[in-house]
Amino acid sequence: MTIKRLCKNKGDSGMSFLKKLPIIFQLSFLASIIVFLMIVIIVSNYFRASEVIKRDNENYFKEIISQLNQTISSNSDVIKRIIEKISYNEQVVQTYLNTMDPVEKYAAYKQLKSYITDMAGMKDGILDIALLGNDGINFNIQGDIDQLSPMVQDIPGKRLYYYLGLKSLIYKYKSINVIVVGAPIYSISNFENIEKKLGTLVMVLDTKALVGFKNPVNISNGSMVYMSDRQGRIFYSNDDTAQLGDVLQSDRLTGHNAQFIIQKASIPDLDGEILMKMPNKVLLQGLDKIRSQQFSLMGIALLLLVIPFLFVINNILQPLKKLMRLMNEIKLGQKDHLKKRIEIDGYAEMIIMSSRFNQMMEKIEDLTVLLLESERMLYESELVKKQAELAYLQSQINPHFLYNTLESIKGIAVEEESKRIFDLAKALGIFFRFSIKGPDIVPLAQELTIVQNYVYIQKIRFGERLEVEYDFNVEVLNLMIPKMILQPIVENAIFHGIEPNIDKSHLLLKGYLSEQELCIVVKDNGVGIETDHLKSIEDTLCNRTEDIGHGRTAPKSIGLINVNDRIRLTYGNEYGISISTPSGGGTQVLFKMPIRREQHV
Repeated sequence: MTIKRLCKNKGDSGMSFLKKLPIIFQLSFLASIIVFLMIVIIVSNYFRASEVIKRDNENYFKEIISQLNQTISSNSDVIKRIIEKISYNEQVVQTYLNTMDPVEKYAAYKQLKSYITDMAGMKDGILDIALLGNDGINFNIQGDIDQLSPMVQDIPGKRLYYYLGLKSLIYKYKSINVIVVGAPIYSISNFENIEKKLGTLVMVLDTKALVGFKNPVNISNGSMVYMSDRQGRIFYSNDDTAQLGDVLQSDRLTGHNAQFIIQKASIPDLDGEILMKMPNKVLLQGLDKIRSQQFSLMGIALLLLVIPFLFVINNILQPLKKLMRLMNEIKLGQKDHLKKRIEIDGYAEMIIMSSRFNQMMEKIEDLTVLLLESERMLYESELVKKQAELAYLQSQINPHFLYNTLESIKGIAVEEESKRIFDLAKALGIFFRFSIKGPDIVPLAQELTIVQNYVYIQKIRFGERLEVEYDFNVEVLNLMIPKMILQPIVENAIFHGIEPNIDKSHLLLKGYLSEQELCIVVKDNGVGIETDHLKSIEDTLCNRTEDIGHGRTAPKSIGLINVNDRIRLTYGNEYGISISTPSGGGTQVLFKMPIRREQHV
């Protein structure tokens, strides 16, 4: 008790001493504390800014590495497509490698050079393409093919394509560094010989074919980029001292007594690596300017602090204490305390403050009521959302189960050598996989593939009774449309128009461009639709415009109304479908959608 009293007396004496000092000394003391705090804050902000700048610059260099990787991946995809196109060319390449008939082989050989040359011209940097047959018959467009033959044994047999990495080859009587890609070629002539290897394709690339012949990224300030293959050999660098084919050494990474930051990333397509090194001084660019700005701000802040302190003479302690007491009561959390108000006599500023405080308390009380109501509504909406999510997950069980079951049927069909069951299960599996996976907007060609799989399944049932015709302009096949909008209409045409018709039925699918619109027609010569029923459908399609605009659409389902709603929700109410009965009988459904190419999605 004595110690507490002693400490209290010392504190009181210190405060009394401070109160006895002239106001100028009190202000000077407070100003000193503020200046100290400002210095601490400025220094802290400086170091924090240095970390932010360093992190931003590191992220910038990571983005450069990412861009390089994307460029390599994009060029690698082009090379992959060229390899696939050559490997699966049945008329020329497959015939040349597979046939034993000398006449057929000679005819294929006459077309081979022109075809391979055209393929090489599809990508800058392709120096040579060679075909090495299992029967010892080889072909290439330039260079010594004997230097490529030993590389066949390094190419894995079960991979679509394989980067052998950087090689030194002789072309046009001089040794050059190139990147070599290999791929096995398998027969596609029939189902039984699908695993038969016919030979190997070897592609020789310029070292810049993967990165681009123009400067892929603008890198300066002493930063260096190195790209190496799986053996660590450099095939691209902006370092003039780096030689292509050299193995990346540790002394090149550390530099000559310079401090560097190293960033690395793998190149999946090549099993290689991208490495970037940058000086520390590059990462800390801009800190000198920030330091000058911080000190300037400190000087201005000090000036603004000194001037107001010279005019602080008002005694406002008691009104503030009264206000604090009320605040402490409110802090206890009692609901009744929110209804309390304060009245302060004194200076005009304090009266205004008390008035504003009372207004704030009234606002808090209103907001508290609103918050409680909002929390109740939020809880209810979350409950509805959870129920919807559960329903969606339950709806996915059957498609996934059916898809997995079809995969099992396919496996059994292969074992039992029943190709018809295999094809049927494969078509149905593709249909289910497309319906439950992938993006909501797809190319028209992909949507047509699903329709063709669906029609194939139905033709198993209807046989020769069902005849289907596709008439689509090439220019519309790459246009983007909502997924699963054609199949429901084709299904309606088959089951409501063609199935009741005992005669042979014809189904037409047609696509074309009309001004600025994509038009798709699904037309059948089935039993048609009665006039009253047709008018009812047309009225329903038209009258749903207002509901869609207010977000009151029916759950996702198969049918004319669902497809019409999805098109209008995606593109606007001016688009959709219309239904009519042609003069020759049957039913016609017309889709109208805006022209959307892939870059617009």
